[in-house]
Amino acid sequence: MTGQRYHLKTRTGSAIAAALLFNPILGSLYAWSVFLKPLEMELAAPRSEISIVFSVAILSFTIGAVTAPLANSRIPTASLPLVAMAFSTGGLVLSCFAGSTPLLIFGYGMLFGYGSGFGYSVTVQLINHALVDRRGLANGLGLGAFPLGAIGFSWLFGTIIDDLGARNLFGVTAILLLLGGVAAAALTRRSLIQFTTPTFIDPGKSIAVPRHLFPLLWLGFFLAAACGVMVIGHAASILAARDGDVTLAMLGAVLVNFGNAGGRFGAGLSCDYLPPGRVAAIAHVFSLIGFLFLVLLPGAWAGLTAVTFIGLGYGIASGAYPSAV
Repeated sequence: MTGQRYHLKTRTGSAIAAALLFNPILGSLYAWSVFLKPLEMELAAPRSEISIVFSVAILSFTIGAVTAPLANSRIPTASLPLVAMAFSTGGLVLSCFAGSTPLLIFGYGMLFGYGSGFGYSVTVQLINHALVDRRGLANGLGLGAFPLGAIGFSWLFGTIIDDLGARNLFGVTAILLLLGGVAAAALTRRSLIQFTTPTFIDPGKSIAVPRHLFPLLWLGFFLAAACGVMVIGHAASILAARDGDVTLAMLGAVLVNFGNAGGRFGAGLSCDYLPPGRVAAIAHVFSLIGFLFLVLLPGAWAGLTAVTFIGLGYGIASGAYPSAV
């Protein structure tokens, strides 16, 4: 009865719409690889220095995702997308005027990275509240929406970056995040979902969790994510280094995120029917195949296949490990 009362009090469609609208815009963070070469030229900085920006962004993203639930009891649920929007847009506006790498690290890396992670956590929580009886599907949709945005933005940014410039694109993204954050907040308010509201849990499904399990889950996902994020941040450059032209390099940035999105959705859905551990094992196999392509086979097309497999492996891991939790 408790579960039924909970569902009657909420508008799940609005919560799903908020997540699927805002999360893809936040996913523009993963379109970073198309910015590498243009920023090297605009800032006259070496590749190693520019790459630090994305490394800091991923660290900040992780901190944002981990700390976002701490705000659930302190900030109204409908206001949480606005918090993510404020950090993200503020960081991107600063990045527009960044004439040096340190300011870009602070704006894009720290502020945008944190806001993206914070918003990512909020949207995933929203869709899990909306689809409380289909956790695997909820994770697949919520987690998969993020790289779907990266696919679109990688293609769009790669097409227009030569005409607009990297830092002007940061401003365009800031406007999209501003609009998306306001819309997500309005939809969240309409959904009537409150993260502090308890949901019904069947005591018969409770299990004792061994203490060593969570460190193993963290380690497994850390290894999968380390592979995936490294390739996402450098996909276009990997293809360019293998003598791929501009179009092929842009296609690499798109396909690594396409594999990521497809893997997340497929893994989340599969975990409603298969043990998450089995699905997670498949993720590591796909990543291994991708790296074998990189190590053993030369040429741009082998590189394109490799980044797609690695993106797929990262996506499957991103759907399987949260479902296991």
